[in-house]
Amino acid sequence: MLDGILNNPALEKYVTNFRAGQTIFLEGDLSQDLYILISGKVSILKGDNKIAEVNETGALFGEMSFFLGAERTATVKAGGDVKVIQIPKEDVTSFLNEFPTVAREITRLLAQRLDNVSQIVYGLKEFSNQLPDAVILTDEEGKVLSWNSAAERVYGREWGEFHHKSVDEIYEDPEVYREFLEEVQSKSSVSEKVLKIRHPERGVRLISTSTTVLYDGHHNFQGVLSLGRDVTSVEKMERRYRRVRFWFIPIFVVLGILSLAVFFGYPYFSKGYRAIDIRKVDLRNQLAKDYLSLRTLLTDSFAAGERSRTKRLLKEFCEIQKVGSMPYTGLVLLDKDKKVYDSFSIKKGTDDTTMVGSSYTGIGFQGDAKSLHRVLTPYRVDKEHPMGHKGIEVAFIMEKGGDLLGWLVFQMDSALLEKEYEIDEGDLKGFYFEKP
Repeated sequence: MLDGILNNPALEKYVTNFRAGQTIFLEGDLSQDLYILISGKVSILKGDNKIAEVNETGALFGEMSFFLGAERTATVKAGGDVKVIQIPKEDVTSFLNEFPTVAREITRLLAQRLDNVSQIVYGLKEFSNQLPDAVILTDEEGKVLSWNSAAERVYGREWGEFHHKSVDEIYEDPEVYREFLEEVQSKSSVSEKVLKIRHPERGVRLISTSTTVLYDGHHNFQGVLSLGRDVTSVEKMERRYRRVRFWFIPIFVVLGILSLAVFFGYPYFSKGYRAIDIRKVDLRNQLAKDYLSLRTLLTDSFAAGERSRTKRLLKEFCEIQKVGSMPYTGLVLLDKDKKVYDSFSIKKGTDDTTMVGSSYTGIGFQGDAKSLHRVLTPYRVDKEHPMGHKGIEVAFIMEKGGDLLGWLVFQMDSALLEKEYEIDEGDLKGFYFEKP
């Protein structure tokens, strides 16, 4: 984009230099200048967190505030010595008249960014629709912005009925919901409460609602994300159980110590099994979420053979996760011949390049042929296990346009699976991930 204007003497008045570490503009600023990168690199930050880095000659930044006439949505700092074209808002018209090729390039870049965002939103929507829980996203005024297909089933209303309507209209007692929301905001944490709704066909239902408050980088309230699950049958069962216990405890007392032990032990063990089942569901949902996210990010680059990009995407995915939140030790991409195309290990000191080109053909891919996933139990040698040890890996099919690209493999943390989830490879084989 810059080739046609860099040698033009009229450009000099727009050129600005920044030193390494110097702030170009701050999040929340009212400045609306437009910037085009000539050389160097800049870091983009939200609060104290670095969210992106720009180093491509001709890259555009600062355009959000310029086009929307709003405050800066992020802070931009020079990551080294930086040279930019800085176009004051009041001079943009004359600049584009003088350099019309820039206007065409800006339009192309914005269209490309919109396409990228659209793909991400589609991926998130696809993932949301596979969740068993009802998902509702509202803005700061409580208006519904989005919900998934499970929400339509749970609340008995289609998307068009409640788009941009107040979410508290869903509940039988809106005031109880508003009090619950105020409590959640005051604690700034996820809370859960059973709320009543009136389903158009099924009457009054009890919905276990977990709610998270969303904030921007300045801790300004932006909206609410809620997960809902119909627990009507569970609540009715618990009420019956309490009534039965009230009437029959005196009878069981006379049966002696053994009967008491069985009676009081049953609820204890049943809760234990329920906790294990919940942990299995949590792991299954996390695997589904992470697979769908990575599939959206990796498919095009994987199909095009852009290994440098797939390597960066695998690394960035692992780095943005919270410490200790992933039950994986690494990620592997296999081609359709089950040879390692790319990999990234979370373990420090591991050389990822040594795996590239190695084959998985001798490892059994076990599981339900109708599911998207297979379970692998390879034996590997490393510094900690010179004699070899059994690993557990979960492989998901990677396709594009119905054609097999290969497999996305999650190398599971065996110790964490046993300690936190009480799950082994047999449990993983029992999972089911439906093909779209």
